[in-house]
Amino acid sequence: MNDFTVGVTDTQNLQLLGHERLLGIPDICLLTGFGKATASKFMKESGRAIRVHSRLFLLESSFFSFLREMEASDPCSL
Repeated sequence: MNDFTVGVTDTQNLQLLGHERLLGIPDICLLTGFGKATASKFMKESGRAIRVHSRLFLLESSFFSFLREMEASDPCSL
């Protein structure tokens, strides 16, 4: 076990970059409830997507930062 997986129970599909998780389309789907096409579009629209070969990723911190920016710039009022 290395420093990157200490305390992590499921490392089968975990993508790490340093101490950051790389979130793929399935991860964004799970976190948001989006379908695959919407998750992909969201990642591209964030301007922070990382393309590795034909796969898209977002750093976990970038994902949450982008959501916070969206919240601050365009809050939804009911």
